[in-house]
Amino acid sequence: MGFKLSLVLGGLLAASLAGSSYLFKQLSQSKANQIVLESKITEQNDSIKQYLAKQEQLSADLGLLETEKQNALREVNKLRQTFAKHDLDNLALNKPGLIEKIVNKGSKQVMTDLVDLTTVKEDETTTN
Repeated sequence: MGFKLSLVLGGLLAASLAGSSYLFKQLSQSKANQIVLESKITEQNDSIKQYLAKQEQLSADLGLLETEKQNALREVNKLRQTFAKHDLDNLALNKPGLIEKIVNKGSKQVMTDLVDLTTVKEDETTTN
C-alpha cells in the first residue's frame, strides 16, 4: 500500500511539475506580449495626440481662411456697390486717361498681390 501511494504521489508530483513548467512558459509569453502591447499603445497614443494637434491647427487655419473670405466678400460687395453707382462706359468715353490710369494702378496692385501670395517665404519653407 505504501509503494502504491508513493507511486501515485510521484505521478502527481511529475504532473504538477509539468503543469507548472507549461504555466511558467505561458506566463513568460504573456509578459512579453504585454510589453509589446504597451509599446504599441504608447505609439498609438502619441499618434492620436499628433493627429489631434494637427486637426486643431487645421481648424484654426480654416477659421482664419473663413475670416479672410468674409473680408474679401465684403470688399467685393463694396466694389459692386461702387461700380453700380457709376456709369463706367460714359466715363471711359469722356475721360479715357483717367480710367486708364486707375485701371493700370489697380492691375499693378493685383499683380503685386498675386506675386506676394505665390512666393514661398523663407519661414514657411522651414516649417514644412
